Amino acid sequence: MLFAAVVLLSSAPYLQRAEAQARYGKTLVIAHRGGAKESTENTIEAFQRALRLGADGIETDIRLTRDGVVVIYHDDIFGRVEGLPKPLQTRAVADMTYDELRANPLTPVGDDSGKRYVPTFEDLLTKVKSGLLNVELKRCPKFDDLVDKTIAILKNHPQQFDRVVLEAPDLKTAEKLRKELGERLKLHLNPGYDTTLSYQEALEKVLKFKPHSLSVNYKKISLEIIERAHLAGVEVWAWTLDAPEWAQALRTLGVDAIKTDVPTKLLDAFRRQR
Repeated sequence: MLFAAVVLLSSAPYLQRAEAQARYGKTLVIAHRGGAKESTENTIEAFQRALRLGADGIETDIRLTRDGVVVIYHDDIFGRVEGLPKPLQTRAVADMTYDELRANPLTPVGDDSGKRYVPTFEDLLTKVKSGLLNVELKRCPKFDDLVDKTIAILKNHPQQFDRVVLEAPDLKTAEKLRKELGERLKLHLNPGYDTTLSYQEALEKVLKFKPHSLSVNYKKISLEIIERAHLAGVEVWAWTLDAPEWAQALRTLGVDAIKTDVPTKLLDAFRRQR
């Protein structure tokens, strides 16, 4: 892994460490699902913990229940985070009511104690009071309803626009979100979602839209992508990276934020380099 990080750095010999850090500034640490390997993923408690540790923000996912509640939940299928045996993981979250989902405590991770439950998007906005909130809209059977309800919820929380980084699964959805919520909302896009185009073509299309930031698999990161994005005034956020040596390499290249399941490890590594 360290060798790979060194190779990555060697692809940009003319961009030295000090120059990159001066040019691009601080690389943010974003706790993926609240730091899924350190705390019970996608819970209010995990988000609050990550921010207390010093993470700059959290990443999470929203989808819609059968009764139309926007919930914080990653998987299409119910049961993994509740500890249900895999053969019994057959029911879609979209087919469950929020009360049904809420009735099942999640399996604790790390040092977590006490019962934790699936929160709502409203809970996130009202109970997690600091840090960036990178929120991905997950594809689901009533996706248009999810988009409309997300718009309605955010319109009731305009004070959150400075910290919500909303990830849309495609340009069409992003265009609707921008039209309904305005230019102030930070939009986040992954060019890799458009499989009808080459990655380079999709990247160019997304950059013309000028979102707040790109969501890029850390294995795809290159100096070219970073430079093209920065020239367009767009940030580059890498996902999902747990190895400190890789994180240091991407930090040197000028990545603006790194999503990680182990925020403690990356925060410690970055502090040692400061």
